[in-house]
Amino acid sequence: MGRKFKIYIDDHLVDSISNGEVKRINIPLNSKELTVKVMNYKSKPITLDSLEFETYVIRQNLIASITTYVVGLFVALFFLSKFVLEQEQLIFLYIAAPFLLISIYYSTIGRRNIIQLKKTH
Repeated sequence: MGRKFKIYIDDHLVDSISNGEVKRINIPLNSKELTVKVMNYKSKPITLDSLEFETYVIRQNLIASITTYVVGLFVALFFLSKFVLEQEQLIFLYIAAPFLLISIYYSTIGRRNIIQLKKTH
């Protein structure tokens, strides 16, 4: 089972939801903002200015999710080539470098771009 997304309304935890789960949430009157968090990542807030029934889809950015694993894979291949095969292959580090930069971006200033809330029609 994957991580649960925590749903906040005006910075108060109201519920959580798993990947692929569908849930109806009652929004209190005069609520201003809906935000979703998982771990230390947070979605961009959605302004709640309508009293109509609205449906949102929560998505986790796939590129942000896999970059850490890709970096780990190429660094492991580098060390495997250096210590097991005894032939240092710097190409693995060169391939890992862009993924490392992407991973650093999503871990710092891009944290609000990992979880996306989109209104469905």
